[in-house]
Amino acid sequence: MTRLSGPLSLVAVAGCLVLAGVSVGGCGGAAEDEASAPFTIAFSETYLTIRNQSNSALTGGLIELVPSGVLAPFRTKLPRIETGASRDVPYEQFGGTGGARFRRGSMRIRTVRVTATDVVGTTHKREVPFK
Repeated sequence: MTRLSGPLSLVAVAGCLVLAGVSVGGCGGAAEDEASAPFTIAFSETYLTIRNQSNSALTGGLIELVPSGVLAPFRTKLPRIETGASRDVPYEQFGGTGGARFRRGSMRIRTVRVTATDVVGTTHKREVPFK
């Protein structure tokens, strides 16, 4: 086994520290985002659930299932959700380009993007990986 010379060993150690910092920093942000987010998104086999955690009702918006690749997202309208309430949205409600309906398991979905507007007129946007 060979030992790295002085400058090379410093570069190797610095690289490892940077990678460790990035991985720890990336893990810590997700829990903070979930706690302070105006709404949460949970997944089931037949529907996704959106729970309003903000201080005002969500009056409308758009839910998009974004597939991997270049395909257009499947969309449906976000129904009104009162403060502290949750709403189940069946996957069969999502429509794609040309009226095609989404079927879970027929294609790979990368993320779920939700854009919601509250009573005051503030727009909230959230994108989470599809599970």
